[in-house]
Amino acid sequence: MLNAHGPEQEQEEEEVTEIREIHALTPPQAPAPRGRAWETLHTHRPSSLSVASTEGENFTTMSREFNALVLAGSNIDHDNISPTNEVHNNNNNNNLGRIREEELMEETNPLAIVPDNHPLNRVPSRQEHVSVQRVKKEEVDAKISAWQNAKIAKINNRFKREDAVINGWESEQVQKATSWMKKVERKLEEKRARAMEKMQNDIAKAHRKAEERKASAEGKRGTKVARVLEIASLMKAVGRPPTKKSFF
Repeated sequence: MLNAHGPEQEQEEEEVTEIREIHALTPPQAPAPRGRAWETLHTHRPSSLSVASTEGENFTTMSREFNALVLAGSNIDHDNISPTNEVHNNNNNNNLGRIREEELMEETNPLAIVPDNHPLNRVPSRQEHVSVQRVKKEEVDAKISAWQNAKIAKINNRFKREDAVINGWESEQVQKATSWMKKVERKLEEKRARAMEKMQNDIAKAHRKAEERKASAEGKRGTKVARVLEIASLMKAVGRPPTKKSFF
């Protein structure tokens, strides 16, 4: 059995060798992540490629996939008898694994923009450190200024309210004092009027009494003068001089 399969195996190896020489497969490369490869192919494909070049690339990819399928199908061992066939099966599996391999390859266009998923953590420079400190200081100063302005505004508002209350109290006290003074003045006016009236009455009464007393004194004086004249006439008639003693 081994001798019977010997020539067939050699013939298959020759056919495999000839196929590999004619249709060389793309050397295996480390496949990129599927999401990144599709993103790179769809987002960073150069816009300068024409429709004809795109169709040519698709045709080349399809021809390579078809050749890989033919090569894998021709080397399948249905009976799994010899170890040589196991080696061929492994090669076939590798060939099948290479199907659509080019779609997963990374973009090699130098003009393509590839996002950096692993950026390097660079050390910040002294100037950046100083600028960060300055920004933090400015933020702190801004917060302090805002707090200061808020407190001052609150104090000013409270002072304005207290000032308004004090002004209102002052106005009330002034009004009370003014009303009391007006009341006193009114009372004083009334008292002055009564005093003036009393004064006028007293003056009139004094005038009346003075007139009465003057009239009485005048009457007494006239009476006394008339008596003196009467005595003097009598003495003249008698011819007798008056004595030292008075008749009065």
